[in-house]
Order: sequence, then C-alpha cells, then structure tokens
Amino acid sequence: MMKVNIGLFGIILIIFFNLYLFFDLKSKNQQINEQLLIIKSILEDIDDDIHEIEKKIEK
Repeated sequence: MMKVNIGLFGIILIIFFNLYLFFDLKSKNQQINEQLLIIKSILEDIDDDIHEIEKKIEK
C-alpha cells in the first residue's frame, strides 16, 4: 500500500511540474511576441525613413 501511495505522489508531482512548465512557457511566449512586435514596428519605421531619404536624393 505504501508503494502505491509513493507512486501516486510521484505522478502528482510530475503533473504539477508539467503544468508549471506549460504556463511558464506560455508567459515567456507572450513576452517574446510583444518584443517581436516592437522590433517589427521599429524596423518598419526605419524602412519608411530610408525610402523617404531615397526619394529626396532622387529629386
């Protein structure tokens, strides 16, 4: 009986550990997506500025 309880306790620990890792990865994924959106908007601004400079040079 004691072996079964220790086994079940181990399984519960593994399940809780997996849930923690899942939610931790989910929050890190959200942070990375937010940072990528910021970088994307900065790059779009730089691209627009470059095109404006090229147009001024051509005139």
